[in-house]
Amino acid sequence: MPDAVRITETLRDAWQGLPRVVPTEAKRAFAQRLLDAGFPRLDVGSFVSPSRVPAMADTAELLAQLRPPPAARLTALVASPSGLDRLLAAPGVSEVLYPFSFSERFQRRNTERGRDEAFALLAELSARAHAAGRTVYATVSMAFGNNEGEAFDPAALRDWVARLHHEGGADRVGLADTTAQADARVIRDVYAAVARGADWPVPAAHLHVTPQNQAALVDAALDAGVRDFDSALGALGGCQFAKGATSNVSTAPLVAQLQSRGLATELARAPLPELDTAARALAAG
Repeated sequence: MPDAVRITETLRDAWQGLPRVVPTEAKRAFAQRLLDAGFPRLDVGSFVSPSRVPAMADTAELLAQLRPPPAARLTALVASPSGLDRLLAAPGVSEVLYPFSFSERFQRRNTERGRDEAFALLAELSARAHAAGRTVYATVSMAFGNNEGEAFDPAALRDWVARLHHEGGADRVGLADTTAQADARVIRDVYAAVARGADWPVPAAHLHVTPQNQAALVDAALDAGVRDFDSALGALGGCQFAKGATSNVSTAPLVAQLQSRGLATELARAPLPELDTAARALAAG
C-alpha cells in the first residue's frame, strides 16, 4: 500500500477573497458536487464577523443545506467564543479551524489579539470543541517568513508548534506560507526545525504558490515528510489580510504530482479537470 496523502479542499480560502460574493445556492451546488465526487474533506466557511469577511456570512445556511456522506469531514474557521457557539449549533462540522500566527503583528491585524491572548483563547476553544466531540486544526500563518519586518526564527516556530499541541489542544497543526515567500530550501529548513525532538505529527502544509513554483514547493514539502495538504481547485485562494499572497496549491496538479511519486490519494478517481473548470467558472461568476 503506497503512502497516503491527506488533502483538504479549501473552499473557504477559494471564495473569501473573490471580488464578488458567491451566492449561497451556487456554493451549495458546488460543495455538494465535490462531496458526491468523493472529496472526503472540505473547509467550507467561517463563523466570524460578516463585516470582516462578508463572503462567509452564509456559512450556517450553507451547512444546513449540504448532505455530506457519513465519512466526509467538514471544517469551518472560528476566532472567538461566539464563533464557536455558532459552529457547534450548525450541522455537519467535525473540525474547528483556528487561525494562529507566528507573526505578532499579523495576529493582531487578523484577529485583533496578540499571540499570547490568541493562544489562551485557542486553549479555551479547544476544550469546548473536544467536549462537543469536535477536533481542532490550528493553522500557523507566517510560518515560512513574513513581510512585517519581524525576525524569523524556525526554532521559535518549533516551540510554538509544540505548545499548540501540548497546551493549546490542537489535534492537527498546519504551517501556512501566508505571503508566498517560501522557496524549496526554506520549506525544507522550516520542517526540519519543527521536527527536532517532535512527539507530534508532521504539520500540514498550507502553501501559497504560483503555477511556476507549485511543483517544486510541493516536492520540498513531501521530501520533508508532509502527507497533509490544503489545496483549492482552480488555483484559487490566498489570504485577503496579507500582502503578497497568491493562490493556494491547485488541487488537480497536486493530485497528478502525488500519483507520479507513487503516493495514494482519495481523489485519484475524482473528475478533477471538470471540477477545476467548474471552480474557475464559479469564481468568475
